[in-house]
Amino acid sequence: MRFKTIWLLLLLLSIFSPRAANAEETDWIAVGLRAGFSATDRNEDFEQYEVFATYGLPWSWQLTPGWFVSTRAQLSAGALRGGGDTGFIGSVGPGIALSMAHGLILLDGGISAALLSEHQFGREDFGGPIQFVSHVGISFKLGANLGVGYRFQHMSNASIYNQNPGLELHVLELSYFF
Repeated sequence: MRFKTIWLLLLLLSIFSPRAANAEETDWIAVGLRAGFSATDRNEDFEQYEVFATYGLPWSWQLTPGWFVSTRAQLSAGALRGGGDTGFIGSVGPGIALSMAHGLILLDGGISAALLSEHQFGREDFGGPIQFVSHVGISFKLGANLGVGYRFQHMSNASIYNQNPGLELHVLELSYFF
């Protein structure tokens, strides 16, 4: 199972990896790091660490000057830790963002399909390797390329397994915008 997970991650990274090009010639929006912790009391405390990339999709709309709605694809890979166990978590999925104040403030949300290398973490059983991660968040651009953000995310398997405890996380992020 771990070998297949690693190959799937490498395939996704090769498909979505930025190519060497001028920033104006690419649709990559941002890359960065995220760290999160349990938002609710559970049998186990959880932490998640990941790298992420955001790719702009072709659909966007200007609402008023300085306000835009855009679509994006989101990709992440990292580690989920809880109950003394650590496993790989990778996700990919669509999102939508509202950009305000000429791109300085960004509200976003989305849902992604996720793959866990382990689904048992201490006393917590997420049911199986396939999960779904939904999130809402806010980001602030601090300069031309640097940003910080917060997101609240929920992970569950949508009851495709007998066990479906779900997991809510508070997540902080540091972004590099292209």
